[in-house]
Amino acid sequence: MSSIAATEPEDGLGRFTDVRAGREQQRDGVREWVRGGARGRGGRLVVEGEPGAGRTALVRGALAEAAALGCRVRYGAADPFTAGLPLRAALDCLHPEGPGRAAVVALLREAREAAYPGGAWLAATDLLVSGVEAWCARGPLLLVLDDLHWADPATLLLWQRLARAADRLPLLLAATRRPLPRRPEVEQLCAELGAGPGGRTVRLEPLTGAETAEVLRGMLGAEPGPRLLRAAARAGGNPRLLRELTTQWAHLIEVTGGHPAPVGGGGADRDDGGGRAVEPVVELVVPEGELPEPPASLPRGLGYLSRPAYTTLRHAALLGPAFTPRELALVQARPAREVLAELEEPLLAGLLEDTGERLRFRQPALRRALYAELPRAARSALHQDAARALAEAGHDPARTAGQLLAGGALDRWAVHWLADSAQSLIAEAPAAAAELLERAVARADCADREALEGSLADAALLLRRPESAELLVTLHGRATDPGARAVLAFKLVSALMIQGDMARSLAVTEDALEEGVPSPALRLRLEACRVLALAELGCAAQAHTLAVPVVARAARLDDPLCGAEAHHAMAFALFHLGRGRESLRHVAEGIAWARRSPVANDVRLLLLANQAEGHLRFDEPEPVAAALREARELALATRSTGRLVVTEALLAGFRYRLGDWDAALDGLARADGLPVSDGWLPVVVHGLRALVLGHRDECAAAGAELVRLPPDAFTAAAARRYSGYVLLARALLAERAGRPADAVRELLPMLAQSPDEAMTYERPWALSELVRLALECGDTATARAAVAACGRTAGALAEYPGPALALLRCRGLFAQDPQLLARVRERAELAGGPLVLGQAWEDLAVARAWHGDLAAARSALTRAVAAYEGPGARWDTARADARLRSLGVRRGSRAARRRPANGWEALTPAEVTVALLVAQGRSNPEIARTLFLSTRTVQTHVSHILAKLQVRSRAAVAAQAAARRPGPEPGPGPGP
Repeated sequence: MSSIAATEPEDGLGRFTDVRAGREQQRDGVREWVRGGARGRGGRLVVEGEPGAGRTALVRGALAEAAALGCRVRYGAADPFTAGLPLRAALDCLHPEGPGRAAVVALLREAREAAYPGGAWLAATDLLVSGVEAWCARGPLLLVLDDLHWADPATLLLWQRLARAADRLPLLLAATRRPLPRRPEVEQLCAELGAGPGGRTVRLEPLTGAETAEVLRGMLGAEPGPRLLRAAARAGGNPRLLRELTTQWAHLIEVTGGHPAPVGGGGADRDDGGGRAVEPVVELVVPEGELPEPPASLPRGLGYLSRPAYTTLRHAALLGPAFTPRELALVQARPAREVLAELEEPLLAGLLEDTGERLRFRQPALRRALYAELPRAARSALHQDAARALAEAGHDPARTAGQLLAGGALDRWAVHWLADSAQSLIAEAPAAAAELLERAVARADCADREALEGSLADAALLLRRPESAELLVTLHGRATDPGARAVLAFKLVSALMIQGDMARSLAVTEDALEEGVPSPALRLRLEACRVLALAELGCAAQAHTLAVPVVARAARLDDPLCGAEAHHAMAFALFHLGRGRESLRHVAEGIAWARRSPVANDVRLLLLANQAEGHLRFDEPEPVAAALREARELALATRSTGRLVVTEALLAGFRYRLGDWDAALDGLARADGLPVSDGWLPVVVHGLRALVLGHRDECAAAGAELVRLPPDAFTAAAARRYSGYVLLARALLAERAGRPADAVRELLPMLAQSPDEAMTYERPWALSELVRLALECGDTATARAAVAACGRTAGALAEYPGPALALLRCRGLFAQDPQLLARVRERAELAGGPLVLGQAWEDLAVARAWHGDLAAARSALTRAVAAYEGPGARWDTARADARLRSLGVRRGSRAARRRPANGWEALTPAEVTVALLVAQGRSNPEIARTLFLSTRTVQTHVSHILAKLQVRSRAAVAAQAAARRPGPEPGPGPGP
């Protein structure tokens, strides 16, 4: 790992190539304007943009271009300190020194001393105009006046005269301005400069995400990583602020990895161990939350705001990234019309933007800097006052909670408000509710404490946090009312199941049912819990027997929640009995029940996750994508953090299977770090991430993920079901390190016979890997045992195609039978994803080589590598090359099989998918929703697509896609 620092721009007048990236369209337009002037065509130009947008860089590039073309050039800049000196800005531009300046200064001095100065001022202006005309008589001239908004009135009048002369002279007249301060005379002059055939106005808008990525590449000399791109959004698309933040973070940005570079792509200075160039990637080495506060100097650049506008903007920063004018008026205890009047300046300056419902700070870093200006004690008091004002006005509890969270210790009023508002707050913002309730419980008196503890348990249960179970044990022990005890028992059972403690949850369920449950609906739900616990504990037949009457009684009750939970219990029992299709039918019925009432949303989310997993076992991507899409949308709409994390983790597994590993890693990053207690989540997050990184030959990073697993990671049965990711990753790293015997030992747990062995995800394919590795070590006994174990699993899961495919591979590998392995490859072509397909081709290549058919082996090896290249499985490519090289088989030249640098063939599979959606006219947010990606990831893909296709617009992408696919444009496929 090496650190990297931002490069500083050179001083002086740069050529257009020095203009920061992201302004290519404006740069090209100004270049064409300059070339027209060099040919003798006069013109006028106004460059508008906020402070830091790059106005000066653009016009200085124009000056350099004009000078290179033989034009005379002059540059000057107005400033607020000389705005009261007549013609000062014009003189600085036209005559920074010399006799010309002296002559004009003499006339101005005469005007200052004269009783009637108009004549002397007019003479000074005429002298300057005649000088410009004389220059134009000798050749084209470019005049640039920077920061026109500060220019003195006499300079503005001069520029107006010159603008009218530009149509008849070889004169290019340019000026730059920013939105504030607003002066009527400046507005009028800019309208004249930009009007007519000879006028042009260039507006420098905030950088898009793709342009931001391009700027970072130019500054840092390498591709920015996703974390750095997310952090860069704090600049709000302002180039100067982006540079300041990147410079501040320079010691936290390092070269952390890379990906294969296309031939001729440039920038590659390392290889991946297989002789292929790797483009360096720069990334933040700390989480975004650990970045330092923005520079305290940032608000000093807001000196153009009036004092009232600045004060109001700073108070708005207290309300968070977005706010309504009414909220700000309430907090300031002022009429809304006054607040709106003072917000006009920040809106005009682009510091705030109107999103329709709220005003939003466009530059989050600037908001943080404004916020930090207030002393901490003052901030705390203001937050508490704001919370009370919002609550008394009846605003959303989440807004009040946000102010209380930022306000420090809770006072008595805040504790009482929380006790009264806890349930509505939990429904709207469970994470904020849990944090506030934890603070409140410590400060509450006896009258409020029990209610607050109960609400805290509800919030923790909804968030799937580990502390919910112990809180509920305490509350259940205190309760005396039978109805209250039954409700708390059900919540406790749910909490214990989330933690994977099925034995304890069964005991609590049995005790509650024996004690008596007044509510028929609650009794049925507890009986459904008993079915779940028994099935998980290996008593699936007994669980199924008990589930039959539960489903029948739920139909009679006609309660959506009971119906959903009853069918969930039946589906779970059938799943453990190996009756997958029947299980999925009950899952679908449970979802139909849950859709009838929002009360059943949590069960609906659980059932959608089960539906996705069930169809994934049947290799049916369309219903998997549909279920996960519905689950993600529902989790976001209901703010169910716990279920959202589950959905993201399952979606990552789905993406891994499809070979979209970048999207899988993005999903795992979103799932990681949230305080949920599902015991299987760390196994999925760290195991799957390690497996992807291992296949990509990023061994150190993969090993670091495995180290993060807790020692008791596989205690819960649910966690053991996902152990395949971890064991495969460990075996891969051992094989990569040249220790195949250790790789075999890592996979030996897959041979264990247990009641739930067939339920372990990835087990069949892991057993086929064990056969391969054991045979390479000469351990035929272990290989034979793995074939037998895979046969048992395939028999127990006869409905599913995956175990049958793995068993066929086991038998083909054990016999080194090309015909069997060719059948594996045929099935993998239909379902299995690029990794499985690549391994099938690799196995077939080895078998053909063993049988002496080297030409067919070479062909199969080439196909294997082609499959591996899609997801970036660099280790698998290196392993395949090494295995076949030892058998006398080599591929053709490396250059022949690399992805081209440009054109459609240069696109990765993920980029092709995005390009086809772009061609359909989809926006980036629409593509993000369709593919379950972040908008920023889509923006990065689009940037890469434009660069590789060497086009500048989405329309051009659509044209290339249409050229490759004649006829109607196909849909995006089954989804993610």
